[in-house]
Amino acid sequence: MSSLQKTYKRGDVIYKEGDKITHVIFVQSGSVQQTLLRNKKKVELMTCGANSVLGESGLAGAPAHNISAIAIQETKTLEVPLDTFKTQIEAAPQFLKILIKSFGERLHKAMQEIRSFKMAQDSTPCPDENVPQVFGAIFFSVLHKGVKQKDGVSYEIDWFVFRQYCQRVLGQSLKRVESAVDILVKMQLAQYIMGKPPEDPDGPDQKMGALFFDIQPIEAFFEFFQYYYYKPGKSDLLKVEDSATQIVQLMLKCVEGVEPDRFGTVSIEYAAFAEKMQEELGVKLLADHFIRLENKGVFSKRRTTGDKVYIDFDLREYKNILYSWKFIREINKWNERGFVDLDEKEEVRKKKTDGPTCPQCGTPYQADQKFCGECGQNLVAKAS
Repeated sequence: MSSLQKTYKRGDVIYKEGDKITHVIFVQSGSVQQTLLRNKKKVELMTCGANSVLGESGLAGAPAHNISAIAIQETKTLEVPLDTFKTQIEAAPQFLKILIKSFGERLHKAMQEIRSFKMAQDSTPCPDENVPQVFGAIFFSVLHKGVKQKDGVSYEIDWFVFRQYCQRVLGQSLKRVESAVDILVKMQLAQYIMGKPPEDPDGPDQKMGALFFDIQPIEAFFEFFQYYYYKPGKSDLLKVEDSATQIVQLMLKCVEGVEPDRFGTVSIEYAAFAEKMQEELGVKLLADHFIRLENKGVFSKRRTTGDKVYIDFDLREYKNILYSWKFIREINKWNERGFVDLDEKEEVRKKKTDGPTCPQCGTPYQADQKFCGECGQNLVAKAS
């Protein structure tokens, strides 16, 4: 029987919904996620591991795949042409042909039922209503089962204990929790502790534990998310804007190494910050920028001392809001891709161009553009 061995990297698409079925695919190692794409979000159906079979619906006469398959870790497959496989089945004894056909029909029916069930609910990797639950479970598991380190901030926890507590006590999906921890690792708030299990000392390294460098941003995030998600009319505060993120990042950069006062407040000279913003972002600082931050729940106070104006803000509040926005960005990517890409490089924001910019937020726009893609400002009305 002619066959082809293939190796897929994490994130590789094995086949897409609508692709013609040409092969029966045997998963030899790794893990494959079967998904549907609906409203720009991936709907997870199931995860297939080693010894699973993909493309089997072609044996029942289906011309094309009705779902997509994506490798969520390095995966090796053995792919047999569909026509070759059908020929082998036809040459088999009659009872085997009946058995294979029966199994195929049962599997096809089961998949259709799973598909219908999943489509009837929000089956994205991490729906909004589950976000505070998942990150809350991580926080409380680490807080109650982890061991606080000598620095008084970080915690170490056994991976088995962590998984067990999240699932059995807090009722969370292990897959969802593990992907959320991937986000923490990606954001450098945690790292995995790798090692060899006692029962397999010669095997490959596995996750044996995790070190969480600071769990306070995790608590701040799930509290922030649940508050605005369930508060009527406040869901817009969970939408992340590039311009607001850049301003908060720059404000925090300007106070690096500065000790806050006894109220946790730090200060920046207004004129110096305006110059820094023009230099690094290519945007003129306007009063509207602070109004837009306030609309996102981020507050500051301007104070005049002598002939200088200062911007005062709560250092911890700004750090927490920036972390929360980063969490939301990563969760959105997770929902779009179906997995957390730990190898993704952080996007480097380019300085604003010399072309036309939105008078509201400073984002560049094309000459024929009617509305700002960042803040929604009516550019035609402003121009006239």
